[in-house]
Amino acid sequence: MANKPVADSRCGTQARLGVLREPGRAGIVSLAAVLVPVLLICLLATPIYPMSPDEQVQQLYASGRFLGAGQQLLMPYSLVTFSAPISALYALLPAVPWYALALLGLIVASFAVAWDKTLRSRMSGRLCVPTLALLVALEVISTLYLTYTIVAFLAVGAGLMLVLGRAAFDSPGGAHATDVAGMALVVAGYSLRPESGLAAIAVFAPFAVWVLVRNRNAGSIARGVIVVALVGVCAFAGRFAYDHTPGWEGYSAYLDAGRSALDYPDLPTEAVQAVEPALSDNDVDVLYNWLFADDGVFGTEFFERLGQRVDHLGLSNLASSLRAKTTYLLVGLYAWALVRDLGEGRGALAAGIVLMLLASCGVLILRARVRLHVVIPLVAMGVFALVSLAGGSERPVGRHAAPATTRAASPCPVPLAAACVVLALAVSGGFWLKVARPLAARSASPTIVAARAYVDENPDQLVVFGRSQTLMFAGTNALAFEAWDYPDNMLPIGGWENHTAPWASFLARWGIEGNDVLQQLPERSDMVAVLQPKKMELIRTYLSEHSGREVEASVVQDLGPGAADPSVDVYVYRFAYAS
Repeated sequence: MANKPVADSRCGTQARLGVLREPGRAGIVSLAAVLVPVLLICLLATPIYPMSPDEQVQQLYASGRFLGAGQQLLMPYSLVTFSAPISALYALLPAVPWYALALLGLIVASFAVAWDKTLRSRMSGRLCVPTLALLVALEVISTLYLTYTIVAFLAVGAGLMLVLGRAAFDSPGGAHATDVAGMALVVAGYSLRPESGLAAIAVFAPFAVWVLVRNRNAGSIARGVIVVALVGVCAFAGRFAYDHTPGWEGYSAYLDAGRSALDYPDLPTEAVQAVEPALSDNDVDVLYNWLFADDGVFGTEFFERLGQRVDHLGLSNLASSLRAKTTYLLVGLYAWALVRDLGEGRGALAAGIVLMLLASCGVLILRARVRLHVVIPLVAMGVFALVSLAGGSERPVGRHAAPATTRAASPCPVPLAAACVVLALAVSGGFWLKVARPLAARSASPTIVAARAYVDENPDQLVVFGRSQTLMFAGTNALAFEAWDYPDNMLPIGGWENHTAPWASFLARWGIEGNDVLQQLPERSDMVAVLQPKKMELIRTYLSEHSGREVEASVVQDLGPGAADPSVDVYVYRFAYAS
């Protein structure tokens, strides 16, 4: 009798998990489970845009506030199939933070799908509970570290999970609501950031081989063809919209050329000068400090030629991907545990997923290097794909359909379940403490307050921010950012926005002809620049070399220590020709 309570406790725990995994309840449980952390984070006001200024620029374009240009229907880093619906929502209710809500909504939808697929899968309780705990940690991190790069991965991955749920191992039959929902998520994620979407698709590519070799069902193959076709339609629509919208005609070519040149390790100065001999050593430093804003020096044609010299697939670049070895190890161990847990012949498919993850990580790191917004979604994609591996219908249909297997019945020991909960809370709390909290704290920096005050108090001055625009954006809550009014006298440089319609209309309002903004600095007394001293000297030398006259820089105001690097102050400078 003494052992009876222990047995009852174990049976009760397993029974409760079994109830949650019933098909009629798994969907509701999944949606409720993923809503809770997102709502709590929003209530605590901690979803922060970490990739400043890209995230803020995306939202400003969507809402029509960037450079005060009004509704554009286009965004610089998302295709028209995403930007047009978001812009339409802003036109309807401009005070609602639709862009941030869209990101949060896609996070909820993506993890709800992952939870549902995990609960419905045939993995045992001892692996199901750790998987759910891992999904919770990934969801919390993705919400705290709110970036369109991560969300695009998640949406595409979740969409593929829905499509594969009926197509990978079974005869899917006719169209189903889950197919439509899955393809909608793929379209949303790919349109949000095409590069992330393609990388997510690559991780799931082994399933295409599996369908062609093992399943060989026409309905499954047709679903794969439709997904690829939808991606192609989105890509075509995005390029067509850029090339045929007034003010945006040259943007797509400029962006592609610029990324091919600058999204990789810097070339030696001599190599850049071999492409364009007229560039000085200082010009090259201006380029790689992302201070370019003058088309006459750094135009599309220059970037196209420079990109041809960049080593895109060099072994030295690929070696840097080994820094993400923890990612490989984590996903590899999970794949091993899943294959052992299922006890069936899907080891080759699991190995293919891990290999594609390795290849995807290596290629992505060539562009983004090893950063959180790359590593986090790669882990999530590995988990999403491997969870799909454990799926399959319990009713095999057709002679080519994979045979069904019963769900593993081993329970999850209570200590293991408790450890998973504690570990998920520890990882989530640690990420908030070490990453999200310091980012949020930047908004209270005296330098940021001083920069915003200077812009507001000097509306008659055009304030140019040379890769220092994070002072206006840093630490802002993603939902609260919608309430910030973009100043009429603020111009950020050092991005790809200088070939868009809002940029051209802004320069026209300030009477700047052409697209050589920097060279206007010593010409006009109503222009100042917010820079660190090193970048000020780069700009001053650049202006002297290209004008043939000595240019001086005087300090208008010391704004204080930089928010990201407190060891260096940030100043407002005015440039003028020496008398």
